[in-house]
Amino acid sequence: NDKLLQQLTVDIPDTLRAAIGKEQEQGKTVSYIVIAEKAVGYVTISDAIKINSKEAIKELQELGIDVFMLTGDNERTARAVAGELNLKHYKAACLPEDKLNEIKRLQDAGKLVAMAGDGINDSPALAQADVGIAMGTGTDIAMESAA
Repeated sequence: NDKLLQQLTVDIPDTLRAAIGKEQEQGKTVSYIVIAEKAVGYVTISDAIKINSKEAIKELQELGIDVFMLTGDNERTARAVAGELNLKHYKAACLPEDKLNEIKRLQDAGKLVAMAGDGINDSPALAQADVGIAMGTGTDIAMESAA
């Protein structure tokens, strides 16, 4: 990710940076290819938004439920996905402790919080939430944390 490449002082050519930005604006996650401290290419990873996700979010919002997206993806990718899902609330570049802290912040504000997640990065937040929902494709630790 960008933060790691900055820490390692990897050179990213402007043309590559521009191409990556376009991919991220389409909601894609980018992994860099680096050779000898220079970014020389990238691959994109894209999860298709599930057909029923947009409708489910809309129904929750119509019931007065605030829906938040907490993601490890960068700001551009998160913004694109949030826009496609009509989400007002999202946080990008979240580490596991960021997700956990956001759950705690909402709870401290008096909110009853349900958290859906599918990976090891979601485990602390799933365990903290009032209701933890481990997605069927999740890791064993995510499933256990939601129990």
